[in-house]
Amino acid sequence: MPILLYGMTQLTETVNVTSGICDGTVQSQESTGLLVYWSEIANPEACFGDAESVKKAAFQFRQVLREILAATTPIPFPFPTLLESIDVLDQHVAAEQEWYRAALARTGGAVQYEIVASWAAEEQVDLATPISGREYLKRRQGSIDRIAAVESKLKSVTADSVREWRGRQERKTHRWFALVSRDRRERFIASLRSAGPSEGVRLRLSGPWPPSEFVTSRDEHV
Repeated sequence: MPILLYGMTQLTETVNVTSGICDGTVQSQESTGLLVYWSEIANPEACFGDAESVKKAAFQFRQVLREILAATTPIPFPFPTLLESIDVLDQHVAAEQEWYRAALARTGGAVQYEIVASWAAEEQVDLATPISGREYLKRRQGSIDRIAAVESKLKSVTADSVREWRGRQERKTHRWFALVSRDRRERFIASLRSAGPSEGVRLRLSGPWPPSEFVTSRDEHV
């Protein structure tokens, strides 16, 4: 029977998860010295056959990972990672076991928070309207300056609670990802609250999440 992989952790105490994708039972199994969480998918077509099913499955996937994260730090598998049966699990994990070990060692004992910034000035810009090169450069520099100012503030107020920051620019928003040790989570959130608002920018915090943004991709690893 096909199985879906959720994530892997160090060989610590097994986490009991209530339910997985398509209400499957989430199980764990040792593989090459690592603990892998998975569940059987009796009918993949029913679970992933249309957009609504995929959306529901993705939500359930994240819920499983958050339950695991409550106790230990998992490295998620790409969604959805399906294997033909449990019999090929060891072979699948063994091919990348060094990469998995390095990722777990790097992010162990930590969680990820995400901060999304949006600016009123950016939201009002019509990106479909052609502009001159000079205006484009002016807007781009203004965007760079705004991002740099917010980033400097975030890093300053959370300097004693964040292991590492990463950022990603999107069309009208900017995302920052913070790798925070479990024992510094409350301090991290308190530091953000103490910083106060920044004029013209709206920040939205979410998490904790598995530290997927801080895991070097397999392609980079190779």
